[in-house]
Amino acid sequence: MIKKLKNQPLGWGLIGPGRFAREFVDELREIEDAELVAVASRDSRRSAEFAKDYGFKKSYGNYEEFFEDEEVDIVYIVVPHVFHKALSEKAISAGKAVLCEKPLTPSVADTQELLTYAWQHNVFLMEAMKTGFLPAIKKAKEWIDAGRIGEPRLLKADFCFQGPTDPEDRLMNPELAGGAVLDVGIYPLYLSRYLLGEAKRISATGTLASTGVEESVAIITQHANNSSSAMTCSFRTEEAMDAVIQGTEGEIVIPKFHAAVTAKLRQDGRVIESYRNGSGGMVTAEIKAVTDTIRAGHTECPGHTHTDSLELARMMELVRNQVLATS
Repeated sequence: MIKKLKNQPLGWGLIGPGRFAREFVDELREIEDAELVAVASRDSRRSAEFAKDYGFKKSYGNYEEFFEDEEVDIVYIVVPHVFHKALSEKAISAGKAVLCEKPLTPSVADTQELLTYAWQHNVFLMEAMKTGFLPAIKKAKEWIDAGRIGEPRLLKADFCFQGPTDPEDRLMNPELAGGAVLDVGIYPLYLSRYLLGEAKRISATGTLASTGVEESVAIITQHANNSSSAMTCSFRTEEAMDAVIQGTEGEIVIPKFHAAVTAKLRQDGRVIESYRNGSGGMVTAEIKAVTDTIRAGHTECPGHTHTDSLELARMMELVRNQVLATS
C-alpha cells in the first residue's frame, strides 16, 4: 500500500479527461491533501489540454508511461464501462490505488475478478459511488434508523432524462456496455439497498432501444424489513431524479438524490425538519473518505465496500436479464 507522510499530499492521476472528469477535478483541486500529478488519454492533445486547464503537472498520450509515473499514488478512472476492468488491473499491477467510476464493471463475473485481483495485490480499490457519502443521504439514513418515519414501507426513486439518439453514443452502444441500468439505474438501486437493506426479491421490465440496450426500465424490490422500492431509470423521458421514502409515521423527500444537497422530513404533510449541506460539492466527501482510508493503510473503504460493489453488480445484472427476457 501507499506509504506517504502526512505532510506529503497524495498524487492523483486521471484516465479519461472528459466532462465527468472535469466535474470531479473541480472539487479534487480544492482538497488540501491532493496533488494533481498526471492525466492520461489515448489522445495526447486531449490529455495535454486537460492538464493545462486544471493544473496537472504532466500529461500522457499512452497508459504505459502513465502507470510508470512514480509520483502517481492513486488513479481515478472515468472511461466507458467496458474499459474499467483492464485499466484498473494495470493500475493495481503498478501499485496504484484505484478509484474507478461506477459501475465497477458491466458484469458480476468481471466485478468479482477485479475485486479478487485488488485483494491479491493488497491495493486499494473502490467503485466511485458518491451518493452514499453525501451528508444529505446520510441524514436520511439517520432519520430512518432513528425511527423518525416509523417503519419504512416504500421507497420511490427515479433517474430519468432525455438522452442521446445516436446509435454510436456510449449510452446507446452495446459494445460499450450502454443502456440505462448501468449508467443511471445504479443510483436508485444503490439508494434502495443503502436505506432499506438487501433486496430479497427483484422484478423488472422495460423497453429496449433500437441498438438492443435498455432505454427505459421499471424495477420493484422487496426487502427483508418488510419494505418495498419502486424505481425507474430512462434516457427517453422528461427529467425525474427525486426520491421519497415513506414510512408508517412520516416520509423523507430528497430532491435530485444522486447528488443530494437537501433532505426534508415530513409528518402529516408538514415539514418538521430540514437538512441542507452548506459545504456543497458532489464528490468532496467521497474523496476525503478515500484519502482517509488510504492514509489508514486499508485497501477497502468502509463507506462503500467490495461487497457493496458486488451486490450492486448482481442487482443490475438481474434487472438487465429480466428486461431482455421480457422485451
